[in-house]
Amino acid sequence: MPVKPMSGESSENGSTKEDGPGGNPAKTETAILSKLLFDEEEFLGRLEATTERAMKFLRIEPRTGRVVLQEEAKRLKVRDQIRLLLAGRYFAMKLSLVPNEKMHYREIAVELNRPPNGISPELTDLVRDNDLARDDEGLVSMPFHRIDGTLRELEVAQPSEGDSPIKEHVRHNGTRRASRQRADPVVQAMLEKPMDLSEFSWIPRLRKAMDKGLAALLVAKEKYDVNEMTCAQMATFLTRTFPIDVTRAAINMAFLEIKSQYVAPSARGKEIMYSLLPLGRQYVLKVAQEVRASLEQGQKESETDNLSAPRSNEE
Repeated sequence: MPVKPMSGESSENGSTKEDGPGGNPAKTETAILSKLLFDEEEFLGRLEATTERAMKFLRIEPRTGRVVLQEEAKRLKVRDQIRLLLAGRYFAMKLSLVPNEKMHYREIAVELNRPPNGISPELTDLVRDNDLARDDEGLVSMPFHRIDGTLRELEVAQPSEGDSPIKEHVRHNGTRRASRQRADPVVQAMLEKPMDLSEFSWIPRLRKAMDKGLAALLVAKEKYDVNEMTCAQMATFLTRTFPIDVTRAAINMAFLEIKSQYVAPSARGKEIMYSLLPLGRQYVLKVAQEVRASLEQGQKESETDNLSAPRSNEE
């Protein structure tokens, strides 16, 4: 009488018949989990595209591993220069030019020619926003999975305040001509219209790109009768009306992730226009209330400290 192969033994054709939990074939479980494995060819293709993007902003000295920012990168905000510097540091580590991808805030300050006390708050914000990681010794680095997204964002980033709006364009004969960016007519009309925006003094205190974008839609709708805006229009309006740091790319990425009941997107040619929905208005007004409460609490604590401080004996 022939003996049947036991569970876990190989049959004559060499295939494995071992059952997984619940009697399900383990082969099926492995096939499903194998989707998590890296496709090396696909990964290298993405890495090549990431490298091409990085070359627009930085180079690496082959002997020292020092990251040198290009002129295009130097025109960006300090926050963005820090991210590029640490992205380059990661690449230098992978090239075995430096021992690790981490940097001290003083090193970053030296490389960017900035005072250390001006770098530290930026690093704190970047770590809080999960753009950077900080270890127990205070050294910061950029996780690899954040690098490509950062480079994509900075490719479309708005120039920092004070930068010239003039860009170079290449003619067909290879020479370059300078042309001035056209002002957005919607935003320009809003900026030129006299308006008391003192009730929105809480906006510069916002930290999240989503909150900033929703606030821009709120002000546009309730003060200027503008019912929809693009992410570029929101960023331009906020940076020129309030002392606030935000980019079109940041708002766009935030709006792609938020719940659809906050904003309603609609296509207008190549642009996506966003309008504020009732729940979005309710949400941003709640954020405003929390910011005001925090400011009032801080003011009360400051007044209490002043009253409790010892007075001088001088009359």
